[in-house]
Amino acid sequence: MINNDAIKFLKKPWRNFFDKFQEIQDLKINLWKELHQLAYFCKRYEEYYKVPFGFTFSGAPSKCTEIVMIKKSYAALGTTNPLKVKSYIDWVFDKKIIPKNMKIRTLAFLTTQGMANEYNQIWAESNMIKKSTGLPNEYKEIALKLDLAIDTYGDLAFISAALNEDSTSESRQPYKQLMSQLSAVGFDKTILKDMK
Repeated sequence: MINNDAIKFLKKPWRNFFDKFQEIQDLKINLWKELHQLAYFCKRYEEYYKVPFGFTFSGAPSKCTEIVMIKKSYAALGTTNPLKVKSYIDWVFDKKIIPKNMKIRTLAFLTTQGMANEYNQIWAESNMIKKSTGLPNEYKEIALKLDLAIDTYGDLAFISAALNEDSTSESRQPYKQLMSQLSAVGFDKTILKDMK
């Protein structure tokens, strides 16, 4: 990230902008916005190149070239899913930049359509959910707090079908609460319809 000594030379909006970069340390990824993706990109950049990523400092921080490029990355991927965008940044570094010892100079590298298309295919294959697919630990932890034992998306499909049949039964209220809490952390139950 930008050096703290150098930040003092910037106007207050830019100092506030860079202060928010620290939020990626504690904020859950599913709550990341464009600024957090930019902060994460800068972190990966600095880890690999051992120098901070240079900014243009043109315009307001919320409309700077770097934020525009991150937004274009979202568009190239055709998503607003912060998990997918972070995963894309990791993939670009781990599979493209680092193995080929590439020297990138701008965030425009992320918006290369051929690369975004390649990643979209990889994402679709790796995220194909079947009934036997294990649930993320975050979902399992929510279930455990409700004293429910679930392990797979098939379990969630069964719960969803039971709730569609009768969601008012007292015995099904913990399952109704589970589905509500999962939705709050970004789970989309429509994926349960197309599972095999």
